[in-house]
Amino acid sequence: MTTTEYNSLVQTHSDRLLRYALKLTLDYSWSQDLVQESLIKLWSNKSKVTQRHAGPFLYRVLYNKMIDDKRKQSRVELKETIKESGSFQDSPLETKDLLDQAFSQLNFAQKQIIMLRDWEGYSYDEIGEILEQKTSLVKVHLFRARKKMKAVIHSLTTETPPCYENN
Repeated sequence: MTTTEYNSLVQTHSDRLLRYALKLTLDYSWSQDLVQESLIKLWSNKSKVTQRHAGPFLYRVLYNKMIDDKRKQSRVELKETIKESGSFQDSPLETKDLLDQAFSQLNFAQKQIIMLRDWEGYSYDEIGEILEQKTSLVKVHLFRARKKMKAVIHSLTTETPPCYENN
């Protein structure tokens, strides 16, 4: 792909990509960043992507980047929730204990996927090969495991008033 072809693709797709990103994120500056990163990725892969396939490539890159950003943000929010939650704010050891308690609530398959992805850093495809599962199933199990851990952490950190029975 030449510079002229790339510039033509930018003119053709940038407005549509921005509208698409705005619908997904409802945030103008984040949408602009997503479009810019998509276009940069197209330029860096100019030798691999044909002009004919550039449109779908840009949309796929934008969507994947948006999902990655949302996942990162949810991890940050979870860390902030743990830090702001009263008694668990004081010590990193208590935070580790909290995570250990949440981890112990998972079933074996969920523990295995969390360990492979978050602790060992394997990709979804590699985890699928290790566990002999489809990549999509690995993603589903990982999502459910993280969701369960988040719920357990939330229930452990949220102070509930004691219930008193009338005797």
